This record gives sequence, C-alpha cells and structure tokens, in this order.
Amino acid sequence: IITYNIWSDFRWAFREQTLRKFLEVFDPDVLCLQELHPLSRELIDATLPVHRRVEDDFPGWLEQSNIYWRDSLFSEIEHGAEDVGIRYQGNRRLFWVRLQLKASGRSVLVATAHLTHQSHPDERATGQSPRVAETTRIIGHLQRLNRDGEPLFFMGDLNDPVHPPSLLHEAGYVSCFAALGIQCPPTFKCYPTADVAPGAPTMTQCVDWIAANSKARAVAASVPHFFL
Repeated sequence: IITYNIWSDFRWAFREQTLRKFLEVFDPDVLCLQELHPLSRELIDATLPVHRRVEDDFPGWLEQSNIYWRDSLFSEIEHGAEDVGIRYQGNRRLFWVRLQLKASGRSVLVATAHLTHQSHPDERATGQSPRVAETTRIIGHLQRLNRDGEPLFFMGDLNDPVHPPSLLHEAGYVSCFAALGIQCPPTFKCYPTADVAPGAPTMTQCVDWIAANSKARAVAASVPHFFL
C-alpha cells in the first residue's frame, strides 16, 4: 500500500521517468495519490495496466486525488468524495473507495486526503491549525463509512507531523510506523524535487501517513528515497 503526493506537474520533465520507474519497481496493490494531474494520470494508467482506478465525473478525481488497485485482487463496490472543509481553492476532499477482495469476498475501505498546508494565509495570520477540524471531520466520515469488521486504511499528505496522526491514533486509526514501534522518516521537504536553494529556509517533517484500524496489521513501513 502506497501513498504518494506526486506534486502535480511541478518539475515534470525531471520527474516523469522517475515516477514511471518507481511504480514499476514497487508495483503497489493499492495506490493513493495526491496532487494528481492529467499528465501524471496518463502516465500512471500506462504504467499500471493491470490496475483499476475510480472513474467519476467529479473533477477532484482527476486534478487532486485518485485511488488505484490491482484488478486481480480487488473489485470496486462503491466510492465517494466527502467535503471536509479543506482550505484550498480546488476540489480537495476525503476520497474513498470500498473494495472487495476477489479471493474471499471480504470488503476493505481505502481513503485518502490532502489537508491544508501550514503556509496557508489564515494559519500564518492566526496561528490556528485548520487541520485539527479537518481531521476531526475525516474521522467522523470514516466512522460512518466503515462497516463492522471491515479493515480500513486512511492515508495521504496530512501536512502535519503532530495533530492529524495524534487525533487519528486516539480514534483507533494507528499509523504503520506507530504500530511497528519505529520512527517515521521525514517526507517533507522532498529533495531534490523541492528544488530548495542553499541558504533558503528548510524544515524536516513527516507529513505523509498511512493509518489503519484494528482489523489490519502492519508488517512493514518505509519511506523510499528513490532516484533515477
């Protein structure tokens, strides 16, 4: 299971072949994306021909997030996109899909989101994090959507190393790193993609997370540093 903010078309000419090779090497069974773009979706469709993704007219599934799954393992039951008040001029939502394991008939709920960045003008002016309310709303939707006994995976770019993972943990959605008792490596800023010049302000945080409910068990977790 992979969560990946692919940064829209930023420095696309430098990253296109790297993204293709990454997907070929890691070949995920489930892939949740943030900052999707028509260019990257076309590449991913071609690179993962044995996968399926959500097909929907809502533009957020094309320009923000989508969820891919291996067609030989899963079939789609239903999907949706919930407005949780993310402060972004676009179609960011809590995107989710309910998948059925073809071998057993059991269902799995997979969801992803991209929360408000820490540099948002409202947060800079007030010092108040909108991600607390966004995460609280996400938890409410996850609890509503999750069926009894159903494994649930929520992941994405939460733009925060503290409040969202803590709130999720308290609600029973434990990160794969916490479940294994290991330290999460930083995922932001991402070098060299961030293209940060020497002397410019920098920060080191883990802001990308995969969490699951008690019906799933973490066996490994990593943040690959992949270059081509």
